[in-house]
Order: sequence, then C-alpha cells, then structure tokens
Amino acid sequence: MEVYVKPNEPRYWVMMISAILIGYLLVKLFDRIPKEKKGRSLKVLGLCMILLHGYIPVSQILDPDYAFSVHRNLPLHFCALNFWLIAFNCFFRFRILFVFTIFMGFIGCLHSFLTPLLFVGDSLPLVVHYVIVHSSLVSVPVIMIRHFNMEIKKYDWIRAFWFDVTISAVMIGVNYCLNTYVDNPLSDPANYMYVSEMPNVDNPLLPKSFSWPMCLIPVYIILAAHILFVNRFIFWRLGVEVNSFKEFFH
Repeated sequence: MEVYVKPNEPRYWVMMISAILIGYLLVKLFDRIPKEKKGRSLKVLGLCMILLHGYIPVSQILDPDYAFSVHRNLPLHFCALNFWLIAFNCFFRFRILFVFTIFMGFIGCLHSFLTPLLFVGDSLPLVVHYVIVHSSLVSVPVIMIRHFNMEIKKYDWIRAFWFDVTISAVMIGVNYCLNTYVDNPLSDPANYMYVSEMPNVDNPLLPKSFSWPMCLIPVYIILAAHILFVNRFIFWRLGVEVNSFKEFFH
C-alpha cells in the first residue's frame, strides 16, 4: 500500500533531517579513513548497501502474512534501481556508470524528499530504509568524487538524459507485460518508475491533467531541466573538471 508522507506530518521533517545528517556523517567518515583503506571501505559500504536493499523484498517474500506482488514490490523504481547501481559500482568504479547514477541520484533524492511516497507501507523499518536509501543516492557519489577520482565531463548530462529516457521506456514495457500477462492478487497495477500513471502526490511538476502517454512529454522536459541544473551544481560546488566537447564521443 502506497503511503504519501505530507509536510504537515512531524515524521516528514524527521525524515528530511535524518537523511541530511546520515549523508553528511557518511561523507565525513570517509574523509577520516586512511587513504590506503578507502578502497576496501568502499567495497564494505557497497556490500552493506546490497544487504540493506535486499532486506525488504526478502523479508516480504518470507513473511506468510504479507501479500508479496511482482506488480508492486520489485525494486524497479528509479531510486531503487539507482541504489543497486551505486552499490555494485562501489566494487567496480566504472566512470560511465557513475555518471548515470550521480544524475539519477541527485534528482531522485530531491523529489523523494519533497514528496515522500513509501510504496510498500510506512512501518518503522520501511521508513528507516527509505531514509537511508535516498540519503545514499547523493552521499555515496559525492564520496566517489572526493576520494576515487570520479569525474563528470562537460557533456555527460546528455548521456545521463538518454540513459534515463531509455530505462523509463523499457519500464513502460515491463509494466505492460506485468499488467497484461501476470496474474495480480492486488487491485493496484504495476506502475514502476511511474511511467504508466503519475504518482498520487502534490507535486506541481508532475502533471495529472495530461492523459498517458502525453503526460510523459512534460516529464521528460522537466527531467532535462533538472539534469542541466544538477550538471551546473556539480561543476560549481564539487569542483569536477570541465572537459571539451570532443571528449563526449570517447
């Protein structure tokens, strides 16, 4: 059951402040780790992220009283998928994968805390999981910039945009196949990444008046604007190197 946490609820602000503190403390913790131990520590962090993110679906599958559904419980939303990519990249440190995750992470974290939507319930473990996961979407890429020579090139935002568009287009097909060919024990259809229907939250950037698929047009325009903003922020605040246009093709 999806639960929308509104700003007039005290737990909304607890979640916001907790996410900021967790992210800040994690970055500062890595600042204090000796250089020769940072690589191993990043792998340990990646393993902890994998175990954390696997806990929820595994516990739901094993719980005989929980109605697990592939239509609602798979980790296929943008933030969930991005968290997996970040976790595995703690082991491999591929620059191109880092590029995709940092843009997705900044945007996903921003909107996830502007309009928190817990799509499998709001029990305390689920709320804690939500806060840690979405805080990590920003803090772990920042750690990789600060300590592992990850960089964003000037036109990487184009790569990130088309990656997001491609993944969301694939998810339209996934939602369609699940809703058409897989029996659903619940009434709610598959809507991973919210590309089949806009989420039920009070976000002026997510149009509800447009019918599908026309609603995706403003969403992609807004996505491009967000990516450009994040691109400028990264260059301004994190001090990564700006490279030439030619390097976009290499």
